[in-house]
Amino acid sequence: MSSQPEKLLAGWPGRLRLIGTVLSIALLALLLARQDWRALMASARALPAGTIALAVLLMFLGQLLNTGRWLVLLRAQRIFISYPHAARLVFAGLFASNFLPTTVGGDVVRLAGVMAETPNRAAGAATVIVDRIVSIFGMLFVLPFSWPLVKVLLVGREVSASLAMAVGDGGLRRRLRRSVRRLGDALSLWARRPSSLFVSLLLSWLGVACYLAGVWVTARGLDIPVSYWEVAGATGLTYFMTLVPVSLNGYGVRELGVLAFYVLLGAQPEQAAALALVTRAMLLGVSLPGALWLGGVLRRAAAGPAQMMVSDE
Repeated sequence: MSSQPEKLLAGWPGRLRLIGTVLSIALLALLLARQDWRALMASARALPAGTIALAVLLMFLGQLLNTGRWLVLLRAQRIFISYPHAARLVFAGLFASNFLPTTVGGDVVRLAGVMAETPNRAAGAATVIVDRIVSIFGMLFVLPFSWPLVKVLLVGREVSASLAMAVGDGGLRRRLRRSVRRLGDALSLWARRPSSLFVSLLLSWLGVACYLAGVWVTARGLDIPVSYWEVAGATGLTYFMTLVPVSLNGYGVRELGVLAFYVLLGAQPEQAAALALVTRAMLLGVSLPGALWLGGVLRRAAAGPAQMMVSDE
């Protein structure tokens, strides 16, 4: 008798995420509808082709560095796959993340691929978990640059009190303890190879720097008067906003953040809206190579380790 309510509750996270996606995109559409579309399109059309190419190249380079970050963690666990194959898994996951929840993203694709590469499935799964943590940790270092924005956006006492009450909830505390325990188990595999964590973090920083440069180049091309470090602050805030699993791949949430933060930094609303839409299109474009490999990655993952190794040689 109790299984039916449990089944209903189990489906709620996905339903809430879908509702959140619809609401955030609807709110974004409402805000965009209130913009001067002539000015918005004029800003976008004025963006030089060379600027677009450079920004996309920088974002693509960032993903190549992210591939190296994961490869370092794999090698530390004696999981030896080639860089091209690791890149195929990364880009396949990046493309799949366009259709999956933000906090899951393409990790499930990479997980399926690497689990077929090694009999040590615990180590393979741990590399994906730790790579995600290193990625988040790398972004933490840009948060200090968001302080000027945070001063404007400080939350009220009521919100703080509500947050404190939520953290005090017993169920949430148990989930947090369980997550910390799993993370500790994953990190323990690198206890004897801490240098690999440092190298992967260094590559994470370089990847973040390339992405920020791509956004900054685009912003300057749109005549938005922002510095590289202001872009870092705004990007850090929008990144951590999209980690909250309220929409698929942060659709709507990211764009709302870009629109709000860049207006605060001195952009015209139409310029900020153009930046949000153009950089989203760039991110989708960078992920497109993964469409070529996603099907093959999933088929080889289903075939098992032997088939994966043969096809990779």
